[in-house]
Amino acid sequence: MSLIDRVYRFLIRKRLAAVANTAREMAKYSSRTEIEIFQLRRFNDVWRTAYMNVPFYARWRERYGLPEKIDALAELEKWPVLTKADLRDLKAFKRSDVPEPDGRILTGGSTGEPIRLPCWSDSMSGVSQIIGRQAYGIQPGDRTFLLWGHEHLYGTGFKRRVNTFKRRFKDWLADWRRVSAYDLSAAAMHDAYVAFATFKPEFVIGFSPAVLAFVRHNKDRAGAVGNVRVILCTAGPLTSDEKREIEAFFGGVVCMEYGSVECGIMAYTRPKDGWYDVFWNTHLLQAQKQSDGEYKNLVTRLTDCYVPLIRYDIGDYLELNPAAEMENARSVLEIRSVKGRPSEMINFACGVSFFGALIGDCVKQVPEVIASQIAVDEGADKLEIRVTATETLSAEKLALVKNRFELTVADAGKLNVSVVQVERLYTTVGGKTPRVVRL
Repeated sequence: MSLIDRVYRFLIRKRLAAVANTAREMAKYSSRTEIEIFQLRRFNDVWRTAYMNVPFYARWRERYGLPEKIDALAELEKWPVLTKADLRDLKAFKRSDVPEPDGRILTGGSTGEPIRLPCWSDSMSGVSQIIGRQAYGIQPGDRTFLLWGHEHLYGTGFKRRVNTFKRRFKDWLADWRRVSAYDLSAAAMHDAYVAFATFKPEFVIGFSPAVLAFVRHNKDRAGAVGNVRVILCTAGPLTSDEKREIEAFFGGVVCMEYGSVECGIMAYTRPKDGWYDVFWNTHLLQAQKQSDGEYKNLVTRLTDCYVPLIRYDIGDYLELNPAAEMENARSVLEIRSVKGRPSEMINFACGVSFFGALIGDCVKQVPEVIASQIAVDEGADKLEIRVTATETLSAEKLALVKNRFELTVADAGKLNVSVVQVERLYTTVGGKTPRVVRL
């Protein structure tokens, strides 16, 4: 262990102690019944704080006739759902029991306009991160390469310079090398590879689209740097084929983190089968079955937050163990996969409807394609499939994508469909690349 590594671990010793303590506490709960009793107690604490001190929840309780406490998690199935639109009324969430914090978080805006919420420092997300990564043998201080992008949080002018310096100093201390995930062009990803190869990391972290772009733009260099043990991807699901592609390039195993800016870290995949284990000590996840048979994730944060989130529709569909359907309605403890968002269901005026995820099947037959996105005008029955690629695509290859789409989607002939190659796809303020863009 290097001197810098020892210094870094000394500086985060309190967090490491919290990790060990949290792991011991979670290990005491060996059955679903015990876990749900724990979550029930935490929920009632959070709910009491919410309706007593937050105007929005006080009105909620009165409007829907909600009780002071619940006696079983199953009772929540009849409760209302909190939406992102609700959170935009920040005055309704101003707490009366504590001063408003100076800290703010800005959601990525992948499903609409970003929301800026007041918040306290969320130390438990850091604890959960370390626990999730330790399952793969990754420890704080391990040499880490990041394809990341949160420059929008640095501010402007002098403040931006100060925050940029602080970020670089912290990265140096943690033995991290950070490359922007905003620019996924060939030139940027080739430069990123040079930084990666020089740095020789053990651990890679990145937004899923950025990691895929890095791999595909540098596929002729696969295996050239063989120190990587784990590749952690977040901010978007990956298909099984995409995971295998990433693992083959780096020679390590893919790990997935599930979380959001407003919800924190909710789950990590486990090495044995790639399913997600939920951090049930900090989050109550409940699966609400939809009319189309899909399961929507509703999140309740079980820690004390300035803006409590209760039955919050984060916007994701989950693939779950069907044998545990009733238990999932009460509390989701494991997730087979995070499938995507209901907002990616595209419904045109002419009656054509499909899920945005199918774009992956339409473009994968053209190996030069790096990434793709669908831009739609549903009212005008117009759709544009946008792709980035390692080289200029011929008209024949663009036609392959369009033909595949027309074979896959019923009544696609009713739509005005075009396929275009672009230099960059649209990204949100948080650096994420949404699969569906509405014009």
